[in-house]
Amino acid sequence: MSVTLPPLSDVDFRQLRIFRTIVESNGFTAAQDELGISRSTISTQMSALETRLGVKLCRRGRSGFSLTEHGQKIYSEVIKLFAAADSFRAEVGAIRGNMVGELRIGVVDAMVENPNCKLDRAIALFHERAPGVHPTFVVVSPNQIENALLSRQMEIAVMPNQPMNAAVQMQQLFHEEQTMYCGKEHPLFEKAHEKMPIEQLAEQKYARRGYSVALAFQSLFKHPPSATAYDMEGLAYLIRSGKFVSFLPTHFARQWVERGEMRALRPDLLSFKIAMCVANFPQSVMSRMARVFRECLIEVHPTVTAIKTVPPTLDKSVAASSSQ
Repeated sequence: MSVTLPPLSDVDFRQLRIFRTIVESNGFTAAQDELGISRSTISTQMSALETRLGVKLCRRGRSGFSLTEHGQKIYSEVIKLFAAADSFRAEVGAIRGNMVGELRIGVVDAMVENPNCKLDRAIALFHERAPGVHPTFVVVSPNQIENALLSRQMEIAVMPNQPMNAAVQMQQLFHEEQTMYCGKEHPLFEKAHEKMPIEQLAEQKYARRGYSVALAFQSLFKHPPSATAYDMEGLAYLIRSGKFVSFLPTHFARQWVERGEMRALRPDLLSFKIAMCVANFPQSVMSRMARVFRECLIEVHPTVTAIKTVPPTLDKSVAASSSQ
């Protein structure tokens, strides 16, 4: 016999917000600053919520914080609940002539140094048009953005062009140049200025990106990857170790290149461009504030043309030109 949960009260909503913050902060201790309450109060509120729902939500102890299976399902529903509440609040505000509420925006890492990225200008323009909206930026890897959009953990995102769920629409904003690099301790560092054969590069140990958008990079190498990173900073550490080569955004790598800590390898052949896009649901189902932020993004980014979006491969044309 199923038991229906009684209507939610203000206390329930407060405890659910605390639960969401704990999950997104990855633990009770880290959630204290965000919530502005003590750890003991957080623990008391969580115990009360577990009693109210009748399920164990999380494990905490020496092994760290983790969600139970029930906790993971409840968290997914909490995200939907607050997304619906935020959408209601935003739409009511729009009816009254104001845009209010929280807008959660996803971005990938290492974009801030890209001169083609005008996200700061888009934020400024958006704030002028919707000063009552609270923008929240979440830095995530490209493979996580699709799920975050579909689960309504965010409404809009700026990310590399890649295959997405049919429900998600993408429009190009600007481009990002990628180049292969090695660190100063790497055997190829002193030879980086030479036009070394592609076959020599294909033999090197390389670090891959731990998400699907980067799988095409592997076709360049003759061996499986020797290291993995899920963000650009992690790849930079691996490259600077002198043990691996990998691709980085040119603008992101520039700081180490200028300090003599990295060098590009065959940029004449192994540099390429990736289209960076705004990803969102169809405008008919977007909140008004998300639509306005999308308009701001498009307004501040000029149209980019002639983008080569295919990563380098060891095809015959590249092999033939490697000796030139």
